[in-house]
Amino acid sequence: MISRRNRWRRATTCPSRCLLSVAAMLIAGLLPEALPLQAQERQQEPAAQTAQEGRRVHVVREGDTLWDLANFYLSDPFLWPEIYRLNTMVVEDPHWIYPAEELVVPGLEEVPVEVPVEVPVEEPVEVPVEPRVPGEEPEVIIPTPEVIEVPPQEIEELRSIFTAAQITRTTLTYRRGVPVPAVAVSESDFYRSPLLAPLDELGPRGELVDPTAPRGFHVRTTSTIPRYGRVYVSHPDGEPPGLGDRVLLFRVERRITPYGYVVRPTGMATIAAVHEEVSTAVVTEVYERILVGDQVIEAEAFHLQPGVFAEPVPTGPSAELVALLDEQPVTSVEDLVFVSIGRNQGITVGDEFEIYAPSRQSPSGLRLPEEHIGLGRVLRVTEETATLRLLEMRHPTIDVGLPVRLVRKMPS
Repeated sequence: MISRRNRWRRATTCPSRCLLSVAAMLIAGLLPEALPLQAQERQQEPAAQTAQEGRRVHVVREGDTLWDLANFYLSDPFLWPEIYRLNTMVVEDPHWIYPAEELVVPGLEEVPVEVPVEVPVEEPVEVPVEPRVPGEEPEVIIPTPEVIEVPPQEIEELRSIFTAAQITRTTLTYRRGVPVPAVAVSESDFYRSPLLAPLDELGPRGELVDPTAPRGFHVRTTSTIPRYGRVYVSHPDGEPPGLGDRVLLFRVERRITPYGYVVRPTGMATIAAVHEEVSTAVVTEVYERILVGDQVIEAEAFHLQPGVFAEPVPTGPSAELVALLDEQPVTSVEDLVFVSIGRNQGITVGDEFEIYAPSRQSPSGLRLPEEHIGLGRVLRVTEETATLRLLEMRHPTIDVGLPVRLVRKMPS
C-alpha cells in the first residue's frame, strides 16, 4: 500500500501532476463529507488503521453496512457475523452501525473455514418375522437401538459463534415405536352413529334449554352451539344428573314403521354444575348442528377394546335392510344403513353383515345364482335394529329390502 506521504512526494516531482492533484482536492471538497463503502471501492481504500495483533480498524462512514465491510475486507459478504463478533461492545444491533464508530476487522487468517461433513448412508434395517403359527401372533424382533457418538474434536471444528459453548458431546439415539393396535369401532364413531328405535327405549330424556349468557343478553334460538360452549339442560324426568356425567345430545327425525324413529346424535356434553331445575353442561364433541331444543339422554357406556375384531362364523342369523340414514338414489362406502336385527338376537358392536341378492329366476325363466353386494359393520345396536357402516360395495345401488346375514362375530 502506498502511503499518502509517498503519493504526495511522487506528485511533487512533476508540476503537471501537481496541478492535477490540486484540482482533484478542490473537487473532493465539493463532495459530501462521507461516502458509502461502495464508492470507497471505486476511489481508494477505506479509512482503516492497523490495530493490535495485525487486525485493522475501520471508522464507519455514512452508508456503510457490515455486509459491505465483509465484502470489502474479507471478500465474502456472508462473513459479516465475524466482524459483528469482534464488535459486540460497539454494535448493539448488527442491522445498524453509525458514522464515527470504530470497528475491528478480523484478518483473513481468523475467519473459520467451513469443514464439509460426510453423512453416512444408513443401510435399511431388516426386521425378521418368524413364520406365523395358526392361532398365534407373530413375534417381531426389534433391534437394539444404535447410538452414534460424535467425537469432541469434530464438534470443536464445526463450532461457530452460533453454537452453544457448553455443548461438548452429541448423542443420537433412535428406537422403533410400538404400533398402536387398531380398533374395530372407535369411541367417536360409536357415539356419533344414529339409532333406529322407539323413543321409550332411549330412557329418561331432557332438553337443551338455552346457552349460558350474561343477564339481559339475548341469544337467538337458531344459533349453533360451538364446541366447549356451555348450555343449560333440563333434568331427565326431574332426576338431576351427577357432576361429570356424560350426556348425548340428539334430534328425532323421521319414523320408520314398525321399528321406531331415526335418532341422530348432534354432540356430547359433560355436566359441570347441577342447579335446582337445570344443569350446566359443557359441549365436548360436535357431530351435527347443536341447537336449542335438542334432546338429552345419558350417554351409553362404550366397552370395545383395541385390537379385537370380528371372527368368521359358518352360518349366522339373517335379517333385512330396512332403511338408509340419508335417502339417496346411489349409496357409497361409509354410508350408514339400518337392519332389522339387534340386541335381542345377540348382535353386538363390531359384528359384520353381508348384504346380498338371493338366488332368483330371470324373466326368461333361468335360475340366477346368489350375488354378493356389500359388507357392513355394526356401529350401534338397539333391541330390534342395528346400524351398519358400509365397508365395501360390489353394486352401485343398495336398496331397502335386500337380505343381510351375519358373517363375522365379535368374540364374547
